[in-house]
Amino acid sequence: MGHPAKRASLSSKPPAASRQTPRRVRSIRTKHSWLASVIALLLGAAQSAAVRADDNAELQEVVVTATKRETPLQETPVSITVLAGETVKTTDADNFADFAKLVPGLTATDLGPGNKRYALRGLQSPGEPEVALYYDEIPVSGLPGGSLDTGASQLDLKLVDVDRIEVLRGPEGTLYGNGSEGGAIRILSNRPILDKFEGSSEISGSATDGGAPSYAVTQMLNIPLIDNRLAIRIAGYYRHEGGWIDDLYQSNISLPQIDKKNLNGEQTGGARASVSLQANDRWNLTDITYYQHLHTDNSFETYPSFAVAGDPYVSKAFVRTPWTDEAVMNNLISTYDLPWAEFVATGSYQRRTVDTPVDTTRYLLSMFGCTIYNWDRGCTGRQVLPAAGFAFESVRAESAETRLVSTTSGLLQWTAGAALQDTTDYRDSQVAPVDSDGYIQFDPGGNAVNRLFERNNYDHFNQYSVFGNAGYEIARGLTAGAGVRWFHSYRSDQQVILQQFFPDSPTGAEPFQAFSQGALFKSFDLSYKLSPAALVYTQASPGFRAGGPNYPGGFATSAPPYGSDSVWDYEAGLKLKLADGRVRWNSAVFWIDWSNLQVILPQSNFSYISNSGSARSQGFETEFTGEILRDLIATAGVSYNNAQLVGPQPVNSNVANQLRAGDRLAGVPEWTANSSLSYRHHLCSHYSMTERIDVSYESSRSTVVPPQNPAYFVTKPYELVDLHFQLDRADGWGLFVDVENVFNRYAELSAQPSDSNLITTITAARPLTVTLGIRKRY
Repeated sequence: MGHPAKRASLSSKPPAASRQTPRRVRSIRTKHSWLASVIALLLGAAQSAAVRADDNAELQEVVVTATKRETPLQETPVSITVLAGETVKTTDADNFADFAKLVPGLTATDLGPGNKRYALRGLQSPGEPEVALYYDEIPVSGLPGGSLDTGASQLDLKLVDVDRIEVLRGPEGTLYGNGSEGGAIRILSNRPILDKFEGSSEISGSATDGGAPSYAVTQMLNIPLIDNRLAIRIAGYYRHEGGWIDDLYQSNISLPQIDKKNLNGEQTGGARASVSLQANDRWNLTDITYYQHLHTDNSFETYPSFAVAGDPYVSKAFVRTPWTDEAVMNNLISTYDLPWAEFVATGSYQRRTVDTPVDTTRYLLSMFGCTIYNWDRGCTGRQVLPAAGFAFESVRAESAETRLVSTTSGLLQWTAGAALQDTTDYRDSQVAPVDSDGYIQFDPGGNAVNRLFERNNYDHFNQYSVFGNAGYEIARGLTAGAGVRWFHSYRSDQQVILQQFFPDSPTGAEPFQAFSQGALFKSFDLSYKLSPAALVYTQASPGFRAGGPNYPGGFATSAPPYGSDSVWDYEAGLKLKLADGRVRWNSAVFWIDWSNLQVILPQSNFSYISNSGSARSQGFETEFTGEILRDLIATAGVSYNNAQLVGPQPVNSNVANQLRAGDRLAGVPEWTANSSLSYRHHLCSHYSMTERIDVSYESSRSTVVPPQNPAYFVTKPYELVDLHFQLDRADGWGLFVDVENVFNRYAELSAQPSDSNLITTITAARPLTVTLGIRKRY
């Protein structure tokens, strides 16, 4: 790892702990200037494409299955971004953070690999996910977290051998059910090819400014076993990512310090195996199995108040915080073609386990009346510090869905189905002192040595629903649609306290808690084809998240449950094909009302989920793709949301936690923008070259909702630039170079209050990284 002086020549200055008004004014000017540049590119690209009327080349038609039937993207009355597998490969996108910056409005609260909360259209708050996540037909369930905040750490598998990624913006309650208030992400793998052997191998190495080196290996094989009947497709990978975050010794701190560099390394291995059987001309069976084991050596959080000149990538936790994350999933998909409909039946299994320690040193110091600066001078709890909270979490879920999708031509098209999911969560939480290297030690029975506290939580969540939607062409080009979903859920929690911080506090099983509910949701849409190249639509659609019981916490025997929340989205959109099909320009405006909003307000020890009043998100997104010159493809996208509380909010006895109308929702930027230029051309008969530049932008975001709260912190807006180069040879050999974060920005991806809200941490983008790789297709 390089010295701080090395970073000083390439990195921005370390962030200040507070934000001053002049700085904010400059940020707003920068934002408007940057957005103006993207809009200018969008308008200019459309004009450039229009003048090429003599060229008959069209953009390739994109077919999506986002509405659970195959439809052309430009004829689907939903706001969707589709990233083809070729785009994923060209941009070297390997995880959520890599592809999210290519999608207008898709953001996350980011604490590192496997530890993100996804958001669309500015809708983000604790509780169930706001964005439904699917791998193929698997509806992914979240970990329980410290407060049944199941949307906080959504699964993030490596993007290997991907067919496409579909991102649906806007509530999808009637299509995808619980946890899709902001939209849905569908990551679809390549299916086995029944009549062709193919494969690919890839190896790459990377260097990060001021960080440790990295390397990656990927292998894919597609093997027909019975020609046109049975095939298997296997993809495997390993990633060794070097760290770049340092813990630097600071002499004014009296606690033992980590004092190491490149702390946040990552090692990830995984595989996916797919088997496809074409039983007859009508019936296909496909089974897909995923496995991934991810380990990070330390948290990806940086501590801005401890940054030093030239090095903002500084940690100041007093314990080591590795993250170990193992996931196994299986998906069986049966598709049968009836004369009048397609019958789809899917079943899935998933199990995910995570080990994760967090630093609790500052919280325990505050209980003893001490600080990190006077720990060695009369602190009564000195012998138990530093200390960590360690959690073992697991989630296991079985899901099934059946649906009929009409296939006959005619004025009426419909889908009808039923779904169920049964989920079991477990969480074991312990607090204990760490050893001299910063790790909790465990005895053979799994008990932390010198344990201070332990609790277990056993949770069960099941849901089942029936759904249907239909569209009828009431006049030429004019289609009216409606959807309906009836939903029922049940969630329970059993908490057992094994050890309390204080000897006289009660231990043992606490009262069993349960919460159930049922609801009916309806959606409506109207679309009109102005011409074969133009579609206008409007819709009113709902989304919802289930309620449930709260963890009682460590010092209480009961806690009030939290109710479900729901949204209604009122939206209008326009989809255009211009310049004889060489341009796609899609836009939507939306007004979303969010009722009974689930929130977590900062507490001194264990937080609870509760319901506040209402919120509203108003905004738009626009997205452009066009071939502005032969083989030169431009994309640009902009999204805006004004997401804030509206109307009366519940009275809180703690003024710092009081919510008020006009407070912006936390964790989401107001603006996002992205643009790219990609040029693919032949150098000669045997070689082709692809060059691509990607630019992304996000405005600032806050850590918590109430601005008067001590944990309130606002990140800086940022721009990131990436470059990609590919040289391909006709015989399948290829060479690629990727340059990530070209200008080496300290980009504040998200911020969060940590250690019982006593310190603010920032997750920042990886510094300047150059990757060189070679691949072979065969």
